[in-house]
Amino acid sequence: MSGGRQSGARSGGDRAAEQQAEASRSSATGNAPGPWPRDPAAPRSSPAAAGLSAEQQPEAPPKPAAPAPDPSPEAAPRLIAPAQPPQLAASTRFPKDPSSPAIRHRRFRRPHPRHLSVTAVWEHSEVEHRRFATRFAGQLLLIGAGLGAFLTLVLGVQSGIFSVGWFTFLGACAIAATWGLVFVMLPMPAPDPVLRATPAVAALLITVTLSVNHSNAVDGMLLLVWPLLFAAYLLPRRTAYWTLAIVAGCLVVILAEGSGPGRFEAWVETTTSMALTLVVILRVRDQADRLKAALAEQASTDPLTGLSNRRAFDAALEREVARQRRTRAPLSLLAVDVDHFKKINDTWGHAAGDDTLAALGDLLPRLVRASDTVSRVGGEEFGVLLPDCPAPQARARADALRAEVWAASRGWTHPVTVSVGVATVPDSAAALDDLVIAADMALYAAKESGRDRVRVAPNRRREDMP
Repeated sequence: MSGGRQSGARSGGDRAAEQQAEASRSSATGNAPGPWPRDPAAPRSSPAAAGLSAEQQPEAPPKPAAPAPDPSPEAAPRLIAPAQPPQLAASTRFPKDPSSPAIRHRRFRRPHPRHLSVTAVWEHSEVEHRRFATRFAGQLLLIGAGLGAFLTLVLGVQSGIFSVGWFTFLGACAIAATWGLVFVMLPMPAPDPVLRATPAVAALLITVTLSVNHSNAVDGMLLLVWPLLFAAYLLPRRTAYWTLAIVAGCLVVILAEGSGPGRFEAWVETTTSMALTLVVILRVRDQADRLKAALAEQASTDPLTGLSNRRAFDAALEREVARQRRTRAPLSLLAVDVDHFKKINDTWGHAAGDDTLAALGDLLPRLVRASDTVSRVGGEEFGVLLPDCPAPQARARADALRAEVWAASRGWTHPVTVSVGVATVPDSAAALDDLVIAADMALYAAKESGRDRVRVAPNRRREDMP
């Protein structure tokens, strides 16, 4: 008994000594007693960092054993179902703010960055063409005036220096130089009537100068080639023909008032050569215009459906929105999408899908007015612009279009239905981007509600009311 009590006392003394040593080690490292600091945010220090030897380092506390699995059915692990994608609430399906998260679900989106339409490119090129014609006419007038002044001052005229013919030459050169300088310095194209009259006036200046001086007829005829070529290359066809007639009359005057041998033969050769040159130039211009028109049509037409493509649709949308700002007339947009189109491609092949789209491209234009615009904006999506169409009428026309597609496609190899989203300016949107977003979200709502539906974007004016 006494031996047991002594061993117990010794073991208790050993435990007290160990606890005191552990406390001293903890105070030396700046930590509370125990293997880990009390403060979770405080850095953990290891015994080796405190300068303890391997024999003095305390043993790590044993990890608790994992509980044995419970074989009962109640304790069986439950499978966690994957999270479903969030559904849009009714109040967020048609957001006013384009930066709203609901806009991420858009399908009828506008391309970004946007590019100029082919029509706008051609209109821009026409302006550039007129600006080039103006500056080129000014350069020709300056060159002709400089050449005439140089020949007059250096070589003189037939009637002598300081004669009427001499002053007439210099006066005509001054008029041509002034006119050409104004054309070159113009920041914009010259007015169309002024530009068309330029070659005729230049031909008259040449004719008057040569007639007063009784110059060599052959030299005068060659000078008249300049205004004719300018009219043939850069001015309309009718203006070119009128310029040819005026030049032919000027050649007759120069022939009658001029001097030198072979005047009549030179007149016949020059007039015939000018006429043939004019015909060749006009034929080349006609061919270039046809190629340009064909290129513009191909660039703005969808080859599968024959409808206008997305580029032409964007140009028409901008044009109609600009007109709506001027006239304040309502403008509606229908976003039309073919339901389950992917199933047609996956089941019967892409050829069946192409046939379906081609049939829709033939049907949709017959369901709208001549002033409306129907375009294929991408994939199985179509856009319909309805100018001067308020929201109630646009809803009725969208319902009629949906019903007509359903009825007409019953006779097709693969019948289809369409979902339609309707948006109107100024009811559903105030700007171009807002109109497209509102129609897109209405289409999304029609798809979400079961397809083969028509949904109208909410009236933003009513939502703004308290």
